[in-house]
Amino acid sequence: MPEVELERALREVAVLVARGVAPEDVFAATSEQAARVCRVGAGAVVRFDRTGAVIVGRWGHDPGSVLPSGLSFELGGGGALSLVRNTGLPARFDEYAYSQGDMGETVRPVGLRASAAAPVSVSNQIWGALVVSAFDGEALPADAEERLVAFAGLASLAIAGADAHERLLESRARLVRTADDERRRLERNLHDGAQQRLVSARLALRMLRNSVEDKAAVDAILDELGKAHEELRELARGLHPAALQRGLAAAIGALATRSSVPVEYDVVDQRFADELEVAVYYVASEALTNAAKHADASVVRVRVAVEDGLLVLEVADDGRGGARQGEGSGLVGLNDRVDALRGRLRVTSPRGVGTTVRAEFPLR
Repeated sequence: MPEVELERALREVAVLVARGVAPEDVFAATSEQAARVCRVGAGAVVRFDRTGAVIVGRWGHDPGSVLPSGLSFELGGGGALSLVRNTGLPARFDEYAYSQGDMGETVRPVGLRASAAAPVSVSNQIWGALVVSAFDGEALPADAEERLVAFAGLASLAIAGADAHERLLESRARLVRTADDERRRLERNLHDGAQQRLVSARLALRMLRNSVEDKAAVDAILDELGKAHEELRELARGLHPAALQRGLAAAIGALATRSSVPVEYDVVDQRFADELEVAVYYVASEALTNAAKHADASVVRVRVAVEDGLLVLEVADDGRGGARQGEGSGLVGLNDRVDALRGRLRVTSPRGVGTTVRAEFPLR
């Protein structure tokens, strides 16, 4: 294989890593370049797990014939991946048409006929494999393993970096889910415990009011209990937005009602995963708060829509502009939540034009 061809393939992957693109995009690009180096129509990056493997990135000329990213399957019944996992050495398998068990049931319907795989090592451990495949009408080159080994050895660094990024995102997502679950638990405890005790205490005191002489003192106590109950309700609302029980449109509408600046909003009539709705709500709430405090705006427009597989939130005002993300905007604290959901948060704020906050969350 010409060195220039290998260098070009690696350069394509390295550019994506340097740009900090999403791990799944790095895996997909690595799959594509591996397939091109081996001159076949499909490639994949596969990560081994305790019982089998999962496809973390893939590429193919015909998307309908390629096993999808995210597919998990057990290893057994032969196959290049089984050989790589068992031996730690590159392998080739040309008999998928005759495979038995789960492997045969998985690959025969999509026309997989032959594949070559090379191990990918991370921290001196076999992490997974880089695999290229020939489907119906294709032939796997005789030197496919040699080509793949040369590419996989150099591409391992990019894969290791992308995998570390992937695991960091997964860890942050777990932290966000845990924090949201804990907020919901505290909200339930406040509602079912402390708030109910205050309500019961107020009712009991009202019943005693007529039997005491100093009714003014009782009224003062009732008033304090009422204020404490309201403060507790506000605290519970802050833990988890109750308006989200009726969907994003209702929740954004509640934010618009409380805003000191007129708000126009257009929200898609659709339910999404709880963590997505919570993230959209908090970003919208912070953006509206900033517009009211700093923008000197006459109107704020909020839009929530689905675009090209993304859940998109835009909060745009017609104020003074000049805001910068991370400089006292308050949005910097939401970046971790957005990142944990593999989303992207951007602030555009030219002076004299206004500020637009845009958050994008992948739906898949």
